[in-house]
Amino acid sequence: MITKHKYLPNFYYESVFDIPYDNFFYKDKIKVLFFDLDNTLLSSKENELNLNIRKLLKRLNKRFKIVIISNASFKKVHYIAKNNNLDYVYLNFYHKKPSIWGFEQALKLFNFRFEEVMMIGDQLRTDIAGANKMNIISVLVKPLDRKYESFRTKLIRFLIEKPFIKKIKKINLEEYRKKFQNFIKS
Repeated sequence: MITKHKYLPNFYYESVFDIPYDNFFYKDKIKVLFFDLDNTLLSSKENELNLNIRKLLKRLNKRFKIVIISNASFKKVHYIAKNNNLDYVYLNFYHKKPSIWGFEQALKLFNFRFEEVMMIGDQLRTDIAGANKMNIISVLVKPLDRKYESFRTKLIRFLIEKPFIKKIKKINLEEYRKKFQNFIKS
């Protein structure tokens, strides 16, 4: 599934709970879910996955291979993955998303093909752009809590995401309504 622009997700859902995972499993033959961590599975101020997220991941783990691919610190990613029986690929300083390195490592380590994978994340510049570079199905979800995002993330949203979304609204209102109208609301 090829996307026209590097920041344009294939799909948008309000949260990880709204994604029709079974449809992707049966229709698109998706076997692997790559998840971003911060503001996708847990808010920036949290250090533990909440009960509902843990239940969702446990349920999904019966059908899919789940891998955390996050730009968060090694300590945080390792702790969350270890405590929840999840696999992860640590992205060091030189290989942060949108670099394809982490995606390639996960594909090699676990012997996946890109067409079997779906990436779920809350940022256009990192999660969506990285997945799109690899021709992996990209799913944008609304950030859990924008209030506690880092200054760097807020800056990226302002300098990159906001102008891109504005441009989409001008050139393709239908695409904007499907993928970004609710995303930009706090």
